[in-house]
Amino acid sequence: MNRLKNTYTAFKQLPEKYLIVLAFAIIYSLVSLVNHYLLRTYALDLGLYTNALYDYSHFQWNDSTTFKVEPQNLMGDHFDFYLMFYSPFVWIFGSYTLLIFQIISILFGGLGVYRYFKENRFLATSAMLFFYSFFGVYTALSYDFHNSVVIAMLVPWLFVFTKERKMKWAAFFIVLLWLGKENSGLWIAFICFGLSLLNWKEKRWRNFFILAGFASMVYFISVLKLIMPALTPDGVYPHFDYTILGGTMTEAVKRLIFHPVDSFQLFISNFKDPVADNTKSDLFKYLLFSGMALLIIRPAYLLMLIPIFFQKFFHDSINIWGAGYHYCIEFTPILAIGVFEVIGKLKKEWFKRTAGVVIVILAIIMTNKRIGEPYFYAPVENIDFLSKAHYKKQYNVETVYEAFKLIPKDAVVSSQSNLLPHLANRDFCYMYPVINDAEYVILAKEDTSYPLSDSMFQVEIQNFQQSKEWIKLVDNNEVLLVKKR
Repeated sequence: MNRLKNTYTAFKQLPEKYLIVLAFAIIYSLVSLVNHYLLRTYALDLGLYTNALYDYSHFQWNDSTTFKVEPQNLMGDHFDFYLMFYSPFVWIFGSYTLLIFQIISILFGGLGVYRYFKENRFLATSAMLFFYSFFGVYTALSYDFHNSVVIAMLVPWLFVFTKERKMKWAAFFIVLLWLGKENSGLWIAFICFGLSLLNWKEKRWRNFFILAGFASMVYFISVLKLIMPALTPDGVYPHFDYTILGGTMTEAVKRLIFHPVDSFQLFISNFKDPVADNTKSDLFKYLLFSGMALLIIRPAYLLMLIPIFFQKFFHDSINIWGAGYHYCIEFTPILAIGVFEVIGKLKKEWFKRTAGVVIVILAIIMTNKRIGEPYFYAPVENIDFLSKAHYKKQYNVETVYEAFKLIPKDAVVSSQSNLLPHLANRDFCYMYPVINDAEYVILAKEDTSYPLSDSMFQVEIQNFQQSKEWIKLVDNNEVLLVKKR
């Protein structure tokens, strides 16, 4: 009894910021880790990147055959060094490794926001709560893993070291941010230009950020135009998905410069699919009610968001336009710091406190609204951790886990998208219907059929059941596991 009392006393004495971190660590785990256990994570991206962790931990490049027919260095698809840093931990945490790092990165980002406002305890706590409650965090967590999340979570620390006037640390974080993804250099360039405006009166820091901004642009262009094309079979960067602006990045920039009115019309309009009507305006509503309107007072923060808006609203895919997946995560650090920076400038303390509380409440309301609404192809149960449906599956997943145990750890395996992350910690694995040289094929009969249609998926199952080339190891209501003869 005394031990329990002492534990409770020690818990009460923890600084409030760590209590907040603990509370949100639990919430984030309920979103992300529960999804993974219930087979709601996917080959793209968690399965692919977990397979890359395996390769990097064995000091070899990943060849992207998880989802590509023709082998290609994964760095040619996304220029990402972070996976190499995580790779040793795959031996400890297995298929949960990247999800754990993603959660830790969000918590770390929130601590950076708290430290930025540490001179004012109320502002620090409010900004931290806003950061952890922002809808973009939950949409990202609901769709397995992406390094865009980790990149965004390091940004608050660039602001921290700028405010604390630690230039070497600021420079280190700029380079670290470059290494997360090929397009991060573009975003960091605009962040640096925004920081140069915020520090304009101090010549040393102003010049530092102007120089860092142009260096970021050079890095961005070099990676997209030179390095990544050299790593692809056709010599072309694979993710220029802005055909509405032109066939190349150069054409897109020219159109934005020489046809600004036309470009703006495309920016705000639905130029793709009637189903996407109001998608862009809905995102603006989420952002405005989350405090973005206050940034008009500090436009340097809006400057930092220009590439994020452009990357979203000119994209070929309507999924990216709105308030879904990991495509809103970059708004999180800029809004958290920018909005509460504005609030912190209010002269009257009671007004400052009222504004802070209102913004946090609005952020929670917006998140609650977002997690309860369907978004294109993302099931509500993936994100709505407050509902019972989030903690249930339409079939018994334990049956699938039992089937996993029958697959040797070094075997080549093909599985449908949502099973592959659990099987990706091996040398070769493929997203079904790619089979190649797979020795085992495993399919959950009642789960997602992507990329096949439901009817075609059932035909494929029947073909395996009747095939003489495959031995049935498990064939029940939930799962089919076959082995090559």
